[in-house]
Amino acid sequence: MLHRKERILDNIPAGSLGIIPLDGCKEMGKRVDEYLVSWRTKEDHDFKNSVVFNGYEKDTYLIDAKIPRFGSGEAKGIIEESVRGMYLYLMVDV
Repeated sequence: MLHRKERILDNIPAGSLGIIPLDGCKEMGKRVDEYLVSWRTKEDHDFKNSVVFNGYEKDTYLIDAKIPRFGSGEAKGIIEESVRGMYLYLMVDV
């Protein structure tokens, strides 16, 4: 039977972070992105250079996406980059 060493997983991210702000939330999305970038670069982790923290620090967490509208008022979302393995947060106005 395989025995594993005990690990503390409190602060280890399970995936990269991505933010997609829709048109009504572009300004708020930029502010959230600026906050995350500054917060994550200042935060110190013992394992920051570990493979599990790959993608933890980025220049931006905003994902390139478009939301075109049809004449009927319906819309569709087009994500312009790969988001595999990411935690995505969609910022929408209500």
